[in-house]
Amino acid sequence: MFINGRNAILEALRSGKGLEKIFIMFGSEGEPVNQIRAEAKRLGIACIVADRGKFLQMEKEAGLGTRSQGVIAQLREIEYEDIEAVVENAWIDGRAPLVVALDGITDPRNMGAIIRSAECAGIDALFFARRNSAIVNDVVMKTSAGAANHLPLDRVANLGDMLLRLKKSGIAVVGLDGQATTTYTQYDFTTPTVIVVGSEGEGMHARTKNLCDTLISIPMQGKVTSLNASVAAGVVFFEAQRQRQTKK
Repeated sequence: MFINGRNAILEALRSGKGLEKIFIMFGSEGEPVNQIRAEAKRLGIACIVADRGKFLQMEKEAGLGTRSQGVIAQLREIEYEDIEAVVENAWIDGRAPLVVALDGITDPRNMGAIIRSAECAGIDALFFARRNSAIVNDVVMKTSAGAANHLPLDRVANLGDMLLRLKKSGIAVVGLDGQATTTYTQYDFTTPTVIVVGSEGEGMHARTKNLCDTLISIPMQGKVTSLNASVAAGVVFFEAQRQRQTKK
């Protein structure tokens, strides 16, 4: 797997997530590139300078979905974590677990943006289904600005089954739904919670929605009646953070 973008690669280096080689296009300079070189040298990871023609060919062969900014890194396949183990560790640490489930998010840019907001807001982990979902690729990594290297991620066989298991362990399932009468500020996020984010067009699948203990919405004041999925998710994540910080 290849990832690109200066911030994404720098965060991958800092997280210690299995970078094997870094390729830098000849002439690429600036503080971020210098930081990448320094961090790679510290970790013993080879930085290979390639002329423009060779680099552009490598960029093409890697099938990157976004511009590389003159830096490409070869990364071992992403290592998914066990969402139930992450939740168990939160219980052991004496914290109420707060995790996110993505239901039908197929746009990698949306996924990356949601991962970035989740990591910044202190979410414990994020999971999604193997089917009907974007995969964690270079676009996700770059859009997340490297947050995908820090936030535990899990790719589960069946989203509904996992939600059911988490419910049985004592975690409430809360879904974002534009038609819900309960607003996101009315929900108590200091309790153990799974926040479910559905796709922009169709929302959550029927089974997922039926598994939700509570549906919440974000009140709209303008003429446009909906938000981008990643924006809506970010609003809710930081409300959860605000409530938890206030409780502390």
